[in-house]
Amino acid sequence: MPRLWASVLVLWLACGPCGARGIDRIERVDMQQALAAGALSDAAVEGVMQPPGSGIDDGWWRLTPAPFEGRRHLLVYHPYSARITVRAPPDYRPRTMDIFQPDAGRGHSRRALAFDLDAPGPVYIGVEDARYPLQVAVSSEGAYTVEDYGHVRVLWASLGILTGVSLVALLFWLRLRERVYLLFAGSMFAQVLYVLCAYGDAYGVPGLSWLAAFGVEGIWFVATLSTMVTVWFLLDFAELRPRAPRLSRLLLLVGFYLPGLLLLALVSPWPSGNHWFPPLGNGLLLLANVLAIATLLHVWLKGGRHAGFVLIAWVPLVTVSTARAVQLGMGAPLSTWLEYGLPIMLAFAAVVLVLGLADRMVAFRRERDEAKLHAEHDGLTGAYNRDGITSRLQRALAEARASHQPVSVLFLDLDHFKSINDTHGHPVGDACLRAVVEVIREQARLGDLLGRVGGEEFLLYLPGATLAAASGTADRLLQEVESRCRRVMGAPVNLTLSIGVVECLPFDNVESLIRRADDAMYRAKRAGRNRVVVLGEEALAPAR
Repeated sequence: MPRLWASVLVLWLACGPCGARGIDRIERVDMQQALAAGALSDAAVEGVMQPPGSGIDDGWWRLTPAPFEGRRHLLVYHPYSARITVRAPPDYRPRTMDIFQPDAGRGHSRRALAFDLDAPGPVYIGVEDARYPLQVAVSSEGAYTVEDYGHVRVLWASLGILTGVSLVALLFWLRLRERVYLLFAGSMFAQVLYVLCAYGDAYGVPGLSWLAAFGVEGIWFVATLSTMVTVWFLLDFAELRPRAPRLSRLLLLVGFYLPGLLLLALVSPWPSGNHWFPPLGNGLLLLANVLAIATLLHVWLKGGRHAGFVLIAWVPLVTVSTARAVQLGMGAPLSTWLEYGLPIMLAFAAVVLVLGLADRMVAFRRERDEAKLHAEHDGLTGAYNRDGITSRLQRALAEARASHQPVSVLFLDLDHFKSINDTHGHPVGDACLRAVVEVIREQARLGDLLGRVGGEEFLLYLPGATLAAASGTADRLLQEVESRCRRVMGAPVNLTLSIGVVECLPFDNVESLIRRADDAMYRAKRAGRNRVVVLGEEALAPAR
């Protein structure tokens, strides 16, 4: 465990915030004069010097690296949509790069664009289409490799969790065909793709490099599509529509339909240009996040358990994403927790939502089991109803025959039950049924099955019981009911039973077994009630 924490600490420090290290001065220069960088005079410098650690935005800049020996790299961090042109000594030949170029990484990730510095002297940087001020630094090959390796480990560990969770959700969907699992898998895959595109690493991955042809518009498209799928997933998973219909409709409008219109406009020839997309897209994203949290909080406070899971997953993710966007927009170096907070919080959210899906599955299974229990059980006595006992007898008979075990059945009927109802009322009659069931359960063994198959008729299935053993059980039940059920709810009912006993024979199925047991019970009725009649093989002909 200490080694694990030490490794985490080293990795954390290795991925520390990137400031303007290795640089003495950063000054804005006149763009036209910068084109003649080799002969550039100090008159071209505009006198605007950047404070240490602040970023550079669109325009041309002169960087004065700190004195160094050997080869160094000029690093431009988190370029995103920016296109960078560098003129460096000794020849000041322009070199242009962005994250969409096939060779932008050159064996490293695209967290930073790296330009070789082969000689001392001022370096000129041209920045185009930057969405926020960019951080720059000068570093040795070894230091850059260590830093980049730490970045790759954190990023791909987080994305590995997201990918694994997505695959699990996809497998669940293939097996269960429930839409929520497909939406969850789609949301996670879209998040993975967005992070890879935003960091630039997607364009160096085989099979994804074709996305580079779409440039920054491709990143916007993936980000917006991810938002749309995620909003639909939240609506389904947290059951927002039935619990908060108005808020859900508003969330669907802001988080799905309007972003969909933006995507249509983005891929259409009108309006021209793409400068309008970031403010509209970011505004809708921010509004969708606020609406989602408000809706989830409302549903959770009203008892929506799954909305609580989403809040645990969503609020930290939104907080980190917003703080990251604000800090990038200010041009300040990203702290470690903000730089890697997005993929780490995405992984955290994925794990929490998987737990939520598992909880949802357990809840649905519990509801299904309860519904099945109600469907197969008699609501008054708690015994199986006719369908419930019949379906279980089918399986039990098959198992008994496979194991060559004897099986017997008791058919029980309460004597004079109609007169009890007429004399003392239905509440007493119901209490008599419950009292008899209580006696039967006390005498039954583990594995015996009891079902109510008529108004006052019960069937007791005795696996492993011979005809003689079943007859003994019937005698005990007869005596217990007669002695314990003389009075029920204070009424003198003097309950007794008529019981028919049969053993399963080779030709029997469930229907014939019940029919023979019922016949034995009616013989007990005709013989005077309050007695047991056992039918063996000698009664086969009448039973048929």
